Amino acid sequence: MLRPYRSILSHPGAVAFASAGLLSRLPISMFSISMILMVQIQYDSYAIAGRVSAIGVIVWAAQTVPTARLTDRIGQRAAMIPLTGITVVGATLAVWTAMARGPEWALWIAAALGSLSGPLGSLTRARWSNILDSDEDIHTAFALEGALDEVLFIAGPAVATVVATVIWPPLGVIVCMVAMVIGVSILVSQRATEPPARSSTGGTGLGLRIPAAVFAVTLIAIGLGMMFGAFDISAVAFADERGHKILAGVVLGILSAGSLVGGLLYGSRRWKTPLWKRTVIGTALLALGFTAISLSPGLIAFAIIGFVAGAAVAPNITNADTVVQRVVARDQITEGMAWLRIGIGIGVAAGAWVAGYLIETSGARSGLYVAAGSAVIACGIALATVPWLRRGTERHGPGAPPRDPALDTLVARPPAPPLM
Repeated sequence: MLRPYRSILSHPGAVAFASAGLLSRLPISMFSISMILMVQIQYDSYAIAGRVSAIGVIVWAAQTVPTARLTDRIGQRAAMIPLTGITVVGATLAVWTAMARGPEWALWIAAALGSLSGPLGSLTRARWSNILDSDEDIHTAFALEGALDEVLFIAGPAVATVVATVIWPPLGVIVCMVAMVIGVSILVSQRATEPPARSSTGGTGLGLRIPAAVFAVTLIAIGLGMMFGAFDISAVAFADERGHKILAGVVLGILSAGSLVGGLLYGSRRWKTPLWKRTVIGTALLALGFTAISLSPGLIAFAIIGFVAGAAVAPNITNADTVVQRVVARDQITEGMAWLRIGIGIGVAAGAWVAGYLIETSGARSGLYVAAGSAVIACGIALATVPWLRRGTERHGPGAPPRDPALDTLVARPPAPPLM
C-alpha cells in the first residue's frame, strides 16, 4: 500500500514542503471549532458561536478565489507573507474581544480578518502538480494530502476542545495561529518546488470562465461544506447534552481517523473506475453514513458509526481536487482549487448557521439531521451533474500517460469545455 507514497515522496523537496504545508494548514481543522468553543464558553450561547463561525467562514470563502488568483499571479511567497500577517491580527482581536465579552459585531470583524488566510489548502497541492507528471501520481499525491488533512482533523478538534475547556478558552485559537506562522514561513522559504508565478509564464486567470466540471464539483462542495459545518457544531452539542462536552473533540477526531484510513487506502490504488463514477459513489456513501450518524442513540454508537462514515470523506475531497487538476491549466491550479474551497466555505457557513439555530431551539439531533440532509444534497448534485463530470474528466484507459513536455503548461484540457 505504501509503495505509491514512497515513490512520490522520493522527489526532491517533496517531504519538506508536504511537512511544512501540513503545519501551515492547522487552522483549517482548528480555527473554526476553537472560535466556536471560545465564544460559546465566554457568551454561553451556541447561537452566537454559530453566527461568528459562519461570518468567518463566509469571509474565508469570499477571499479564497481572489487570494488564490493572486498567489498564482505573483507566487506563493509574495502572497502568503502579508496574508498570514492579517490573519494573526484578526485572531488576536478575536481573543481580546471574547475575553472582554465585547459586542458580537466586534467578534464578526475579528473573525473576518482572521479568515483572510489565503489558499492554505491548495499550496502544497499546487506544488505536487508542479513536480509530478502522471495522473496516477497526482491522484496518489492528492490522496496523501487528503490523508494529511485528516491527521489535522484528528488532532486539531481534540486539542482545541481540551485546551479551551480545561486550560483557557482562547488557547486553541492561539495554538493554530502559531502553527500557521511557523508552517507558512518554512513553506515559502522552499523556492525550488514553488510553482512559477503566472506573471512569468504569460498565462491568464480563469476569472468567471469556469469549466463545467469544476462548476459541478463546486456545487458538490457546497453540499459537503453544509455537512461539515452542521456536523462540527452538532457533535459539540450532542456530547454536551450527554454530559461529556470534553469528548466532543475526541468524537470528531474518531471520524477524521476513519477518513485518514479511507484516504490512504483510496490513494494507494490505481483505479480503473472512471473519476466521474467514483465521485457519484463517494457522495452516495457519505449520504448513507451521515444519515446513520444522525440516528445514533449515544456517544459510543456515534463514534463507531462516525469512524465508518468518515472513511468516505477524504476520498471525496481527493475526487474533487482531481477533477480540477484534470481540467485547468497548470498555472491556474491554485485558482481552480479555490473554487472548491469557496464552495465548501459557503456550505460550512450555511450549515453552521442553520444547525446552530436549530440546536438552540430543538436540540443537537436537529443539527445532525441538517448534516445528513446536506450529504444527501451533495449526492443528488453529483448525480445531476454526471454529464459535466464525465465530459470534463473521462480518460480512455486506466491511467493517463505522462504529460507531453510540449504541453507542459497544461494539466489536462477537456475538449471544448462549456463555460458558465
